[in-house]
Amino acid sequence: MNDFTSSPNRGRGRVRPAVCAAATFGAALAVCLSWSGSAAASNTLGVDLSYNDGVGETGSTGAGVDVFFGPRMDLGLVALTTELDAGFHDFGGSAEPTVYRGMAGGRLALGAVIRPAVFAHIGVGHLRWNDLPGSDVRDSRTSLATDLGAALDFTVLPLVDFGVQLSYNAVTASSSEPAFEWMQAGAHVIFVFGS
Repeated sequence: MNDFTSSPNRGRGRVRPAVCAAATFGAALAVCLSWSGSAAASNTLGVDLSYNDGVGETGSTGAGVDVFFGPRMDLGLVALTTELDAGFHDFGGSAEPTVYRGMAGGRLALGAVIRPAVFAHIGVGHLRWNDLPGSDVRDSRTSLATDLGAALDFTVLPLVDFGVQLSYNAVTASSSEPAFEWMQAGAHVIFVFGS
């Protein structure tokens, strides 16, 4: 990560508000269309460990963890989960950015034993970074945080799902700072309880 100051060439990294609005609208529409009086409901609790790679940032890789929970509606071969997600992601590079985030969103999955899924979340993210390369002086900002991704889950035991996922993540730009974006790949375990 070179620096977090704005420049004319950095505009390409900004998350467009239309993407956030479309993700929110899509999640709300999926909830409305999938609601059924005969749906089986359960609760989920999951942990996701990931490898992170900064988009367009040389040497900015790291690791992170997300914990998420929420109710899941099983509609036969379709499952809709609304989730609250809290995460911590740490990166290397000269700026050594760190992201803390809290988000809400959903996951739409198809299948029973092997379950491909798509997910999206939106919320608040706090980004901290070294103000100058090699410096211990940290700067920070709080802004909109988003993710959008796909997962493949395997139901090994009736109440435990294991899976892998890939997602695009961002803490959006401010008036003076560009967006911080990263790709995230990792594995997760989801515990299903209650009904």
